[in-house]
Amino acid sequence: MGRNKALLPLGGKRCLEWVIAAARVVTPEITVITSDPRVRAFCQKAEIAVASDLYEGVGPLAGLHAALVRCRREAALVLACDLPFLTGAFLGLLAETFQEGEALIPLDAQGRPQPLCAVYSVTCLPKVTEAIERGERRMIRLLERLNVRFLTFSEVAHLPGAEDFFRDLDTPDDYAHARQRFRERRNTRSQQGG
Repeated sequence: MGRNKALLPLGGKRCLEWVIAAARVVTPEITVITSDPRVRAFCQKAEIAVASDLYEGVGPLAGLHAALVRCRREAALVLACDLPFLTGAFLGLLAETFQEGEALIPLDAQGRPQPLCAVYSVTCLPKVTEAIERGERRMIRLLERLNVRFLTFSEVAHLPGAEDFFRDLDTPDDYAHARQRFRERRNTRSQQGG
């Protein structure tokens, strides 16, 4: 993307604000894992807890590790900062569905795992640490070592907005498309009088 996706303006808020709003439906305990001083300042101003990766230069695995280290419950809901179409209803279903194992990973409509929109048990922390120290950097490789339950898209497809849940902002085209989707939704709401 060329800039921090968390702070991209989208529909009158920053992308991160949309993710946090959806997560707040499920839990009041939210921590943003970041080393970006602009994101840290944004979170501190909004009174959102902030933490840093304990391993630098490792990517999402380090974020998962930091989340699990800080987690005071049995499991952590781990969300990427660039998933602005998540909803509280979807995250509630995700949290309610997690019952056992080390991770609950949803699959998108094409059947691809979404490890950055998932629930992880704190019991998998040693495996995450081991993967990082072994030099692993890919989340998908970690999943091969965990006891994972995959949540199929058909299990969430009935929820409003499901087709966009995993639409992230990796490229300028993704961002332009997301902005268009927000405009369409706003127009639909205004036409419906809400």
